[in-house]
Amino acid sequence: MSKTIIAIAGRGLYVGDRMICNGIPEIVQAYYRPGNSTPSNLLVRIRIGSLVDQCIDVPVGDLGYRALHRAIPLLQCASSRHRALFDAYLFENMQKFLENPEKNAVRAYFFAQNGIVHLDDGSTCTVLGDRILGYKGQRCVAQPMCSWRIPEGTPDSCITLAKLLTNQPSAVLLTTAYTLLTTVRSAVIESGVDLQAVLYITGAQGLGKTTLARRVAGFVNNADTDRPALLFDAGSTLAATRDAMASARDLPIVVDDLCLSASRAAQQRRKDLGAQLVREAANVTKIIKKAPGGQTMTLHNVAGVIMTAEFMLENASDVTRCVMAPITQPLDLPDALTPGVMAGAVELFLQHYLLDSENLLCRLHNLLKNNEQIPALQNCPEQRVRTNLTALHWAFQEFAAILETHYECHDLARDLMQKFQHALADSVEQTNAALARVRSLTPEGNIAYVLLNAYLGDNFNLMPKDKKISKLLKYDGLLIKNKLCLRTCALQQLVNQSPGYRGWTLNRIVAELVSYGALCIQEQGTYQIKVSDDSDALRVYCIKIDVLEQAAERY
Repeated sequence: MSKTIIAIAGRGLYVGDRMICNGIPEIVQAYYRPGNSTPSNLLVRIRIGSLVDQCIDVPVGDLGYRALHRAIPLLQCASSRHRALFDAYLFENMQKFLENPEKNAVRAYFFAQNGIVHLDDGSTCTVLGDRILGYKGQRCVAQPMCSWRIPEGTPDSCITLAKLLTNQPSAVLLTTAYTLLTTVRSAVIESGVDLQAVLYITGAQGLGKTTLARRVAGFVNNADTDRPALLFDAGSTLAATRDAMASARDLPIVVDDLCLSASRAAQQRRKDLGAQLVREAANVTKIIKKAPGGQTMTLHNVAGVIMTAEFMLENASDVTRCVMAPITQPLDLPDALTPGVMAGAVELFLQHYLLDSENLLCRLHNLLKNNEQIPALQNCPEQRVRTNLTALHWAFQEFAAILETHYECHDLARDLMQKFQHALADSVEQTNAALARVRSLTPEGNIAYVLLNAYLGDNFNLMPKDKKISKLLKYDGLLIKNKLCLRTCALQQLVNQSPGYRGWTLNRIVAELVSYGALCIQEQGTYQIKVSDDSDALRVYCIKIDVLEQAAERY
């Protein structure tokens, strides 16, 4: 069929003397995703009369008159039959182009996502919004990245940033290091590092948490409005936040204002939301999104997530997935610390990474194996936290290396790394305090476990067998035939001092023991017994140790 179609320059496509289209399409470039042998997109040039040629980037699956006409309304076919002939001509044109080895000798790439990309020749580049660093060949960037504009850096951005950081508190350095680490996040994870790091900036209202996040991590703008593209309020844009988490690969996104509330219910909802986002950001919990037609899609986080909050998390596993960045005093950020300066530093950091990515990742893995050399981690027993902070240390160390190798600012690099050690130590201290608080509020087991563990650990001051019963006031209780007899104050005190049971009333404790069937009962109306016939004898709670052993449950 295509042999009957003739392209007449300046006029269009004809079959015989009948025009089927006023434009002539030509495939001029095929774009391949790295690692794929079939093209993802095609560049089609359209010639209409004497008008200037227009080139349209079209996904292979959309190639046809409909897509080209949508992009160039002047392109016209008079009937559905003519449109079918046009598509047949176009597909034959594509087939000839793809079979031509000369036109496809040099691979042109289609970049469909932001971040680090490994090319077919073994080299590495990175997509930074609508720009590509480390690759100079023919390329096409998918539309979502084109909607992100990241300012181009200046040669002195690293020096400017480094000098500013020398006079800033720990939270600023930690936020900077986390942002740099985020830009190579995918490569770090692909290299085998179990990175589960969310930056958690904490502090009271008005200390500058939001300003810090905006200044350091808010350098990604919307191309059309030039406003920050990846900053989200925690209370109103959860769907948009999750979309960004699943699409903004190797870019920092900010979830702002997890604040306290006058309403206890609203406050708990914010805490639950914070914990849920931490788990989704660490890819412990998948992101579930509703798709058209009522179906659901399962996504995972590919971004570096920064959260600002007025409260601490309430689960130990959530705390260990965070890099804590505490703010205790109002920040006084210099005017020179701008998103533009940070964008410039990010660009130079990525260029530094791309020059020798393999060796940089080797240095990271060596550091992970020997992270006891990092002074701040000596007081950090949690392996997940050690991994996250080691990766953070590596990123900041490579930033300092730029100061040494490119600018020969050895003293500045040394001073900055010393200051960063203090920042890491502050993060470890905050993490340990958060974990201690969480564990003090988290039961190790049920009441049966708590009492049995205390008994086996000799935590009760029990009266010796050779003492008279009148001496019981000096002791917590006594042991009678494999039964633990405890005085009221000893029972309640032991339980209340156990993690997670602070504030439990005696009635609640006793009700729990009754539910196990652990109490011996002598008479109606009381759960206590007398240990002698003396009318003045103390009453105690007589607890069956064998029942405790059966009912004990460790959480």
